[in-house]
Amino acid sequence: AAAGNQDNTVVIAPYFQTSSDNPAPDELFWTSSGWKRGHLSSSDGVRPRRSSYSAIDKIINLLSDSSRFPGLTRITVTGHSAGGQVAHRYAATNRAEQALELIKMRYVVANPSTYLYLGREREIEGIFSLPEESLCPDYDDWHYGLAERNNYASYIVADTIKEQLIRRDVRILIGDADSLNSSLDVSCGANLQGPYRFLRGRILIRFMDKFFPHHVHKEMVVPGVGHSSSQMYLSNIGLNALFSN
Repeated sequence: AAAGNQDNTVVIAPYFQTSSDNPAPDELFWTSSGWKRGHLSSSDGVRPRRSSYSAIDKIINLLSDSSRFPGLTRITVTGHSAGGQVAHRYAATNRAEQALELIKMRYVVANPSTYLYLGREREIEGIFSLPEESLCPDYDDWHYGLAERNNYASYIVADTIKEQLIRRDVRILIGDADSLNSSLDVSCGANLQGPYRFLRGRILIRFMDKFFPHHVHKEMVVPGVGHSSSQMYLSNIGLNALFSN
């Protein structure tokens, strides 16, 4: 509504349940960290188990059905915070986009705690280099990097993941006041990406510029906004990230 597009926009918000949501016996559910990372649904739930990202594939397939949505021209996958993590990793690993013909896709990644890195280097004292692995042995494992990928991310090889993320329309939407550590991942692998969310976003762009200079990630900074989904999306820059051509 703020963008004036309420009459020509479909909004779908998937609900990834955990055990604390008391799912029904015939419903899938995930661990509190698993749904963000595209892991399979809980082994205690119904079978077959499903990746949370494959659920997004189902939505993309539904929307791209021209008999249902003949006027659809673009699909935007977006999320804030944990949802931002989903958007970035899904942008890298999904195979749904390549099946689209006339529909464009965009990924708006808003203030995530961490990102998916396409290489083993991290910024250390202003220089990209290899960390001391003995101090942080899993820093490049999935979901921080491409090693030890999960079921969904392993369906395609690492080089294809790199090619996809480099060429896809990804908007890194970050608030320059998002510098606190509320619900921030402060594990070793996460801290190698930077001290807090705003800087982690800027460092990610610097990494892409250095190692993948042909990437099409776009850094979009929202001034004066911290870890607030409503303020991020309702800002002029946020609306531009979602709806501009």
